[in-house]
Amino acid sequence: LSFSQKQALTASWRLLRPQAPGLFRKVFLELEIVSSKVKQIFYKALCVDAFNKDEENIATMDVHIRLMVKFFDDLLATLDDEAECTKRMKQIGTSHAVLARTCGFTSDIWERLGEISMERICAHELVQKTREAARAWRVLLAVIIDELRGGFDGEARYYKKTSSAEHLDEVANANAGEDDTASNGIQEKMRQLRLEYDSTVPYE
Repeated sequence: LSFSQKQALTASWRLLRPQAPGLFRKVFLELEIVSSKVKQIFYKALCVDAFNKDEENIATMDVHIRLMVKFFDDLLATLDDEAECTKRMKQIGTSHAVLARTCGFTSDIWERLGEISMERICAHELVQKTREAARAWRVLLAVIIDELRGGFDGEARYYKKTSSAEHLDEVANANAGEDDTASNGIQEKMRQLRLEYDSTVPYE
């Protein structure tokens, strides 16, 4: 991002900030429409949250909206620190990787989120006031989605390898148990045969 693009992002976000919660709610609602997985995750989180008032459930849509607003607050305040910005984006993607195993969450969902966010934010009248702002938001959102997806994919592959290794260990242990059982069965049969032989052979 150029200096002028960073300025355009900061200025447009300052104007957009009061409307951000409503804007991001529309983004997530549209994401639910194109992704049944996302809808299921938010629905389950809402059900769990309804029965648990002791602590906040970060998986609900309402909390995601607040976190998304805070994410852009923090991100746009530290645009000059590219390493920190990239780290923050990647960590968010990484933290969602567990959903690949538990909920069937796929990296394509990040692409849909990016498309919807870009359409909603870049087309907003406050962003459209300057051509530089709309262009800067497209660049920023493209980078965000790339890093989110990268963090997610890397961690998801790690989970997959770990679960595969655990499965192989379970199979090996099960086979070992079966081998022990078979061995014990053979030994028992041999003992039984010896007993039968001893009982049929006359003493000298």
